[in-house]
Amino acid sequence: MVHRFVVIALVVLFLAFVVEGLSPPHVFPLRARRGELYRASLEHHKRLNALHGLYRNTTVNYFTQLIDHSDPVKGTFQQRYWVDDSSWDRNNGPCFIYIGGEGPEGGSPEGFPAVVGKNESALLITLEHRYYGGSIPAPFTDKETLRTLKVESTMADYDRFMTHIEQNVAGRALRWVAVGGSYAGALSAWLKVTFPDRFVASWSSSGVVNARFDYTDFDGHLVQVLPTDCLQSLRDVMGNFSIMYDDPSQQPILKGYFGTPDYFTKSDMAWMMADASAMAVQYGSKLNLCKTMVPEQPTANGLLYQYASFVNNTWGPGFGANCYYSTKCLSDPMMQNQWTAADYGWVFQCCNELAYWQVSYPNSLRAQAITSDYYINQCRSAFWPTIFSDTFKFNAKYGGDKPKATNVIALQGSDDPWSTAGVTSPLGPSYPEYTAVCDGCGHCGDLGAPSPQDPAVITAQRQFIQDTLHSWLIADKVKNQKK
Repeated sequence: MVHRFVVIALVVLFLAFVVEGLSPPHVFPLRARRGELYRASLEHHKRLNALHGLYRNTTVNYFTQLIDHSDPVKGTFQQRYWVDDSSWDRNNGPCFIYIGGEGPEGGSPEGFPAVVGKNESALLITLEHRYYGGSIPAPFTDKETLRTLKVESTMADYDRFMTHIEQNVAGRALRWVAVGGSYAGALSAWLKVTFPDRFVASWSSSGVVNARFDYTDFDGHLVQVLPTDCLQSLRDVMGNFSIMYDDPSQQPILKGYFGTPDYFTKSDMAWMMADASAMAVQYGSKLNLCKTMVPEQPTANGLLYQYASFVNNTWGPGFGANCYYSTKCLSDPMMQNQWTAADYGWVFQCCNELAYWQVSYPNSLRAQAITSDYYINQCRSAFWPTIFSDTFKFNAKYGGDKPKATNVIALQGSDDPWSTAGVTSPLGPSYPEYTAVCDGCGHCGDLGAPSPQDPAVITAQRQFIQDTLHSWLIADKVKNQKK
């Protein structure tokens, strides 16, 4: 009866989701798309896109892309893209290209990028990232081809694709604006670093431009933005988890709460549990998390069951069993049917270049079992024995938290723990930064279509984006007319 009471209470809370300010649904990873938070975001942003009369073209096009830009003999693959030319001034309009990130794309740009792009009479294009969605160069089991899943290849993909659009669609050189969020927000900035003269501007929403190895600042930010009583509940969750996992009689009960398979190690399960609460804050649902976890239920193992109910409702059935968190599943070819849903490509990118490994530290919000050694060993088990993420080398090339680029707008949300891997203060007049500060201001909030109920800080942030991009486009147009 106690468990039934907890579930009923949680259902009531989820029916009252505060959806204003939620991150747009396309930035949610695949593993987080089966629960109430994603559904709330999806419905909310569908209504807003309809409110603004935004047209989204879902007719897919295919571009023949090189698998290896340094060795064309290795062949090609079909890279998906989508085009909206409904508001395009074919003679003078720029092109807003939405940068595909670590997940599937499904249509031309929508949300606020579409609003701004249409105001600028722009051609709107989305290009899907290699190895995500339907743009797959080779099966994941082909480890040699998988080596081409790197930022350098993505830079070359865009260069080649943009030339195709200019030659075969526009019939002229275009003034390009790169737009992206999260990892794709970093890509939009790195494109400006790599091709400084080809892009007029970059809109880098929650761009994680600074590859991090031991990423302790991630939890450090969560500790700053979560209320004290909520922090204590989450720390108690991890403390109780460790006790139950280490007790052979209690471990099956614990795994039953989350639907976690027997082959998950303690570190695997701890990683899953820590990520579940961090993503709630990241995607604008801090208040829902804390309403659920405070006060703690005064029952035997009640807190863990209370947290499991939150996780299962927020992220959906199967989250506690997702292959993304399991070293065995990521490493076993017999389990490859689970790899795509496990964001397998993103695991590889972190292992090979970017890391972003959210590790434990004293009094952090995750179990001590989550260390950089855990991630390194997982990578070497899943891919090859010498794989290593050299974040120092990567940041030396692209600039870390100070990308060597101009005409880039860095956008952040004050709750977002990923902001600590981004640009959080202006890097000069041509690289401004704008953080929206509010409870619920999370990851990539500026990319969603505007709502009359938006916090004033998000409205002001979006106005800043629109004004800044417009001024840069006007200046570039005047410069070109003088040539």
